Amino acid sequence: MDSAGCVFKYVVFSPESEVEADESMHRQALISLHELLMIEAMEWHENLIKDPKYKDHPEPLISWDLDNAIATPLSRDEVRNLTSTDKTDIFERLALYACFVNPPYRAQFKRGKMEAQSVFLEWCELLGLNEIDDVSVVNWVEGLNTGLHGYDEKISGVESWSNYFDAGLEWWGVWCLTIWNPKRRTISALIASTTD
Repeated sequence: MDSAGCVFKYVVFSPESEVEADESMHRQALISLHELLMIEAMEWHENLIKDPKYKDHPEPLISWDLDNAIATPLSRDEVRNLTSTDKTDIFERLALYACFVNPPYRAQFKRGKMEAQSVFLEWCELLGLNEIDDVSVVNWVEGLNTGLHGYDEKISGVESWSNYFDAGLEWWGVWCLTIWNPKRRTISALIASTTD
């Protein structure tokens, strides 16, 4: 995914069997996702400051105010939409595949559309989206007005709960989902935010 130019970051965990599958578990997955983002940002910074002209560049900080994040559970039909490779318009709500293959500079899969679809479906399997009728998916950016993933005047005042979303809110859009798969007992979290 990285070498093709996909912009999604994700984590997958298997919680202990006695852990209750509630909203707090979804929020814990988001905390782990933030830790991954910060590790990657710090690695980027360490490489950047090796160049003397960037030695004073400030360390990155990704704000993460989960108290202000609003959990919006998705319906079965919405979860089905997530795994569809027929949706190719990034302006269509919950068109995950479209955004997977169409970041601002397009993902480049060596074997074209067939490889893109294959990698996407393998990724969905890894995330736990394969048992559509059993999984529960929570959207954490539903209320953020991107103009791409649904605009609703009733919730347009929702503030972004992380500066990670700033780039995507400019144009391309933002994603942040958590996925609980009870059959496999996995919780995953994905995120994306970018601009041109």
